[in-house]
Amino acid sequence: MNINNLFSFFAPKNDDFFPMLNDTATLAVKASSYLIQLFDKDDETDKSEIIALIKEIEVQGDKITNKIFKKLERTFITPFDREDIHKITEEIENLIDHINYCAQKVMLYTPEQLPVCTKNLAIIVNAETVELEAGIKDLKNLKKNAMPIKMRCKAIKKLEEEADVEYQNAIISTIRSNQNPIEIIKLKEIIQELEETANSVYSTSKVLKLLLVKYC
Repeated sequence: MNINNLFSFFAPKNDDFFPMLNDTATLAVKASSYLIQLFDKDDETDKSEIIALIKEIEVQGDKITNKIFKKLERTFITPFDREDIHKITEEIENLIDHINYCAQKVMLYTPEQLPVCTKNLAIIVNAETVELEAGIKDLKNLKKNAMPIKMRCKAIKKLEEEADVEYQNAIISTIRSNQNPIEIIKLKEIIQELEETANSVYSTSKVLKLLLVKYC
């Protein structure tokens, strides 16, 4: 038993980490919502405005991540092992980064037309982040009732599988399209980044599953 677990029975835990983790998960949901708008051909909002909003969220996420890491350095007793808190924080940060990469690639490549598959993938990513946010909020009660987090992780896994199917069909459709090769390459890059974003949510959920094994 490490020192953090040893003294956890005798000293109050610092629960300030939970609100900060909740904040990062909420930012991921917000960024993924903007991602749907970005790939929605019927959305009237200027794409550059949406891309800027996603970038702003990414910056906010970095600030909260730094606060969490600094607090870990100063806190003796934490609600979970500090490496677990560090890992969750890092995974959510990576997720928001991936959402930002999607937006930045749209800005960089300026494709002539965004196919419906990009919006479909963005919708799946958003649904995943909503489940993830709920799972993160349930962390505070993990040791009392792990079932909600188990259900969230299961839902994220199902959504990730849907993203895999959507991605495969999207790549096939794009390659077989009559667009010029440059446009196909642009779209492949954007579609692949969306799929990696969906995988990033699933990767974060796997950290939650490890906590279930470790603490329940």
